[in-house]
Amino acid sequence: MAHPKRGKQAGILYSKLKRMPFNQCTLIFDKVNDEWTNGKNCLKAYHPASDYHVVVQDDALLTPNFYENLVNAIQGIPEKTLFSLYTGTARPLPGRVKAAVERSENGTWLRTHTLMWGVGLAIPVSHIEAMLEFVEEIELPYDNKIGEFYTRNGLPVYYTVPSLVDHDDDLDSLIAGHGRDIDYEPRRAHTLATGPIEWRPVSTFI
Repeated sequence: MAHPKRGKQAGILYSKLKRMPFNQCTLIFDKVNDEWTNGKNCLKAYHPASDYHVVVQDDALLTPNFYENLVNAIQGIPEKTLFSLYTGTARPLPGRVKAAVERSENGTWLRTHTLMWGVGLAIPVSHIEAMLEFVEEIELPYDNKIGEFYTRNGLPVYYTVPSLVDHDDDLDSLIAGHGRDIDYEPRRAHTLATGPIEWRPVSTFI
């Protein structure tokens, strides 16, 4: 999921992902300068034979063993639902998230009712079309919009501990109200995977 202003970074990230054994890997640029239109196009680019579809934004930094850890996460998640590859230190609930991370161990999960960060996510293919139809008229940013489907339908959202991606915080946010000049908070993961992770179906509520 890329913006033309980050064409170089997106190309580098795409090259890394393309070398991994995904069913397919597609680079999709925002052609109309609208985050949701681009996000929707990315979500629709799923492989129909896949169980999960992964969307990674152009400011994501991959951790070591990214593909293997992602596959293990899909196999180890407590239930088949949306999960975030990133657990952040900044908004919207920094204190509660920090406390939940501190109660958790590597290879386990955080659980809540919505999606807080969209830098990297994995969504069941079977959820995508229903989710897109459900949220089409909801006016929220990309990640919150996706999260509304899960909130309103009583479905959990999980977060990996440790994170499988980090933000490249040298790249400023392209979203209004989230830039360095407006109440800036560093966008960093709490903990990052540094090698192979064996995920367990254990979760902590945020």
